[in-house]
Amino acid sequence: MKNKIILHLPHASTELPKEFYNHKFLLSKEELSQFNLDITDLYTDELFNAEKYTHVKAKYSRIFCDVERFVKDYKEPMAKVGMGMIYSKDLKGETFIKTDKKYKKEVLKTYYRPYHKELTEVVKNELKGNTVVLIDCHSFSSKTIQCFAEVDYIPDICIGINDANKCNYKLITTVLYYFNELGYAVMINYPYSGSIVPNEIKEKRNKNFYSMMIEINKDLYLNNSNEKSEK
Repeated sequence: MKNKIILHLPHASTELPKEFYNHKFLLSKEELSQFNLDITDLYTDELFNAEKYTHVKAKYSRIFCDVERFVKDYKEPMAKVGMGMIYSKDLKGETFIKTDKKYKKEVLKTYYRPYHKELTEVVKNELKGNTVVLIDCHSFSSKTIQCFAEVDYIPDICIGINDANKCNYKLITTVLYYFNELGYAVMINYPYSGSIVPNEIKEKRNKNFYSMMIEINKDLYLNNSNEKSEK
């Protein structure tokens, strides 16, 4: 039995589909572009060396459709601040786009569900005779965190895990040791927690599947203009 790694990159794209622009915007083009850059996990496909591993990457920006949010708003905590599956508010809490239920249903049908079907199929295929570790690849910044929560400390690296009783402690320890040896401050489930697991895999409780989120502080690799720094 081999060990396989799958990289999940849900927030790495800044692209927006044509249908997104068919709506009324309450921000200027410049403001919308800045919001898109601020909320995107920029360059995470490069940081995690996606070309080297099997990976699933969202085609479009999360401000069009966030594939890691729950469909039902009552299940999704971020829907309360206008950032559920379909975003309606920016980081200032101001409405930036007007959509309707018909639009949401269309996005769900043509983009969200096909995306999750692809992710599930990739995981199922890699699980055939193998142990699979899905790395949920993200980045974060103090700018975005401060918009939603009061935090006393922001680490360099955040590792997100699900039910501690079902985690692979050897894997967690290895990742912690790796980042610590590089001199980074690491915390588990802070300021973000958990890691994505496809519903079908979750229901079958496959013992050969593990999911871990790794969030990298943007201050480590971006400057104030969201460009790659020389660090």
